[in-house]
Amino acid sequence: MEIIIVDLAPEGVPTLTAGTEVTVVYLSRPQIKRWGRARLEAVRASRAPIMAFIEDHCFPARNWAETLIEAHAGPWAGVGYAFTNANPKSYLSRASMLARYGLFTHPARRGPARFISGNNVSYKRDILIGLGERLETLLEIDFNLQEELIRQERSMFVEARALAAHQNYTSLAGECRAGQPYCRLLAAHRARVNAWGAPRRVFYGILTPIGAPAIRLARLIGSLHGRRTLWRTFVAGLPVITFMYLSDAIGESAGYLWGIGDAEREVLRYELETERDTS
Repeated sequence: MEIIIVDLAPEGVPTLTAGTEVTVVYLSRPQIKRWGRARLEAVRASRAPIMAFIEDHCFPARNWAETLIEAHAGPWAGVGYAFTNANPKSYLSRASMLARYGLFTHPARRGPARFISGNNVSYKRDILIGLGERLETLLEIDFNLQEELIRQERSMFVEARALAAHQNYTSLAGECRAGQPYCRLLAAHRARVNAWGAPRRVFYGILTPIGAPAIRLARLIGSLHGRRTLWRTFVAGLPVITFMYLSDAIGESAGYLWGIGDAEREVLRYELETERDTS
């Protein structure tokens, strides 16, 4: 296994079970202006068959790496993780956790899935390389990358045993400021990658604020079937979750209608440069 560490101290390396062979490669982070470019550099620097991305505010469990390696022995192009909450004392953090990672929040369902997690996710490297010149753009947003994998009829898998604790913002403003540019970037690149014409971009731009929150809520509610331990958190957090989905939809709509704007700069700001409350 190979771990690419970008501008982190050695203590950032996930803890691995004794006996696991690991090569650690340290990269000094350049002046990154594009999220997808940073991830592309990691793909290029790696020589291992599996690329596992994880944010600096997401903390893998002890057996995370071994579990992913085991899962990737299957025919899956991508394997997603399951998530716990790294700062669960905050009401906003608990609600945000379900809004962002509710489909994959522990206890998650292990098995094949149409879509897997974003930002914190793993892929087979040869499949990424096979995407060619489009890879940098696709790596900006995992949803768009996974849509492309679906078009190629490649399968993905949720490995519920690969646990990672995600640290969330503890303010609604923080979550909305992070979510809006991310969704704007998603929409702008989605339209670009798929070569959407102006009529389709306008159509999606107008309907997204109405349809996207409803679709996301329906998916979240459907995913809670059989996970009774999450229902209380969902009901209590529903006002926050709904507001976050509406805010995200505004950003997504802007991406379809007006393109990227300053979304790339804002995504880097809130994903890499803004500290999250640990309460």
